[in-house]
Amino acid sequence: MKILSFLCCATLGVTSFANAREWTSNDGKKITADLVRTEGDTVVLLMRGKEFKIPLDRLSEADQEYVREESENAEEEASVGALSLFGQELKAGSLNNIETDLSEKTQRSLSDNKLQPTKIKIALSLPADFDPSKPQKVFWPVGGINNEKERLSGNIARISAMSAKALAAGYVVIAADTEHGNPRETTIAIWEGDADFHAEVIEKIAAEWPEFMNWTHACGGFSSGSKGSFFRTAQLLANDLTVSGVFLGGCNQPFADLALEESGARKSAFKKVKAWVSWGDSDNLVNQSQTDTVTSGIKSAGYRQIRDEKFTGGHTINQDEFAKALAWFDEAGE
Repeated sequence: MKILSFLCCATLGVTSFANAREWTSNDGKKITADLVRTEGDTVVLLMRGKEFKIPLDRLSEADQEYVREESENAEEEASVGALSLFGQELKAGSLNNIETDLSEKTQRSLSDNKLQPTKIKIALSLPADFDPSKPQKVFWPVGGINNEKERLSGNIARISAMSAKALAAGYVVIAADTEHGNPRETTIAIWEGDADFHAEVIEKIAAEWPEFMNWTHACGGFSSGSKGSFFRTAQLLANDLTVSGVFLGGCNQPFADLALEESGARKSAFKKVKAWVSWGDSDNLVNQSQTDTVTSGIKSAGYRQIRDEKFTGGHTINQDEFAKALAWFDEAGE
């Protein structure tokens, strides 16, 4: 059944309709009624508060054409209103996985990768009330690379650890990989192909959701994923996106300077980005001296709003600290 827009209020008992239309049968009889919907080859009209079903071929040629046009318009409106990206349906309030082709240009940029990619895979965890035409906040989880297994699991694998708090804070969560996992081969060195890859991801999303470029973005990761987050932050800035903050969980080395070099972003762009450095007091891989090195490196790269936050625990992502970081990102900047 195709539901068409009412031309007036269709409440039972209403006896007059401001937008009623005159209909003519193929034998010349006329009635004034509102078009409610079509059911196959049957037209449902509303007259004096009651529905009447009339075969389409019993209407005049002009009225039949009118019904066809209204049906087409309704289908177009439904298509426009459907939530989709790259021609693939999305469901608000759910985790969605879609893919699209990777341009030949970006494939060449990633030619040094062990496995040659041809696809972009994107996972989007959307709030229940998600509307791409309205202002949104986006969080990009960043995957770490300590071994090939982690590289293959990519950025998308980090959604499970970081989406709950982000969604609760009103964020859209987006992670992108190739069909072979993380576009990067390492999170501790320049990998220009990853910068080109994420530039293409941003361009493709913005082509379908123009407001995407006006949304506020943040990113973050844990351990080697936090190191990769330096590069993601710079990539977002280099593509003219507004970045509110970066969450650095269990981070023992700064790579902000290398991220600038890889992305071509301006150092001044970091001034408005907040950095939350999170580490546990019993972390066997991160200590105060290393954290001081991280915060110093962040500051030298241009960051001005930095929080060094220690929690009770070991080398793990602390969800409460992550939630606090997201709330801080949302606060008005200096």
